[in-house]
Amino acid sequence: MIKNQTMRKLGTWLAPLLITSTVLAGCASGNPTPSANGQPESASATGKQEITFAAYSNYEKPLTEAINAFEEQNPEIKVKLDLAPFDQLMETIEIKLSAKSKDVDALFVDSPLVMNYSVKGYLAPLDELIDGDAKQKWTPAAVESVTYNSQLVAAPMNSSSQVLYYNKELFAKNGIPLPDENTRMTWEEVVELAKKLTGDNVYGFSFEQISKAYQMLALSDSLGVKMISEDGLTATGYSNSPEAAQAFQFYGDLFNQDQVSPKIKKEESLDYFTSGKVAMYLATNQNMPKIRDSGMDFGVTLHPYFAGKQIATPTGAWNLGVSQFSEKKEAAAKLVEFLTLGEGAQIIFEVGGTLPPQVELLDAIATDPKYEAFPDSILRIAAKESLETAVSRPMTPGYLEWESNMNKAFDDIKNGAEPQKALDQAVSIIDNQLKKYKDVAAK
Repeated sequence: MIKNQTMRKLGTWLAPLLITSTVLAGCASGNPTPSANGQPESASATGKQEITFAAYSNYEKPLTEAINAFEEQNPEIKVKLDLAPFDQLMETIEIKLSAKSKDVDALFVDSPLVMNYSVKGYLAPLDELIDGDAKQKWTPAAVESVTYNSQLVAAPMNSSSQVLYYNKELFAKNGIPLPDENTRMTWEEVVELAKKLTGDNVYGFSFEQISKAYQMLALSDSLGVKMISEDGLTATGYSNSPEAAQAFQFYGDLFNQDQVSPKIKKEESLDYFTSGKVAMYLATNQNMPKIRDSGMDFGVTLHPYFAGKQIATPTGAWNLGVSQFSEKKEAAAKLVEFLTLGEGAQIIFEVGGTLPPQVELLDAIATDPKYEAFPDSILRIAAKESLETAVSRPMTPGYLEWESNMNKAFDDIKNGAEPQKALDQAVSIIDNQLKKYKDVAAK
């Protein structure tokens, strides 16, 4: 459990929290316990039980610190940290788990892949392996993203949220009052402001993740659009519904009709904002250090929503799972619990600096005076959104196929395509690609 004494020390950790944006992971296991076949779980040559943890290399520093803490508390366990870059990690996990390899015990699970891994039988259910009250200790959106067939199949390790950054100098230059940090604007109000701010090689507004589903879904979510069927196997009638077309017509108009957003790539968006080419920038809280270090005079406010509709913000990040094929499930689960519910969660928060999914940590951010003043208050905004307005991405075993085709549709819409036509083309391809999961899901 997260220690109250450690919680009171949150303020002393703000500097590393805001400077870095990596996350933590670690591993653990208990005394040798019977495996699924009834045989004792294996031990290393030192007599310690060794488990292998497949993790994203970007998180090496916080993972290492967390694992050290875990091994100090569990001297009978040795964690083998198997780090890899993102693409290589995804490939390694897919190859090993599809072959039912026993070489992986605990693993990183990207939020959109939870259902995919579950349908394929890669993840061991955690309900009987970790704290029975675990679901009450994470945000509802985080729990939803790691639940399949009413079972907890992964544990949330970190989260994400978005704030609307703005360039104070450009607002002053145009004689426009600064947005209030605690007053949420509607999308309609953002567009009107953006029109006033556009001109002289400056655009009024830009998304960070241009044409990417993670951020675009906030538009359809605000209109209450369900983007995939309940079983996650049908996109037609959902991702191309009239309401979805309405949401993404708004997106296309930003670039074409209103011309307040630049037709650039995601990789260019941050530079456009920090160099003064964009006045308002909707992006993750993790961008704050880079924006601050650019030297620009900036402020933040809340994520917009459509007038009279639902307030919806993006969420989702990394989770931890236990391989169904591991012979050391209890040991791996002990690691997962330490990193997502125990002291390891605190270390990840402090060293990694990403938004936590644990309610206790989010509550601490909400009450600690350290987070009252700007720019520390950005994390408080993100924490509040994570608890109150976050909506998880569509649950489908074919999320990668869905996302790839939807991202293409969003990019086409950005470049002037008619939204309904672009969405219709996307769902016809998506549904064809999702067919391969129907037999797997039925097993």
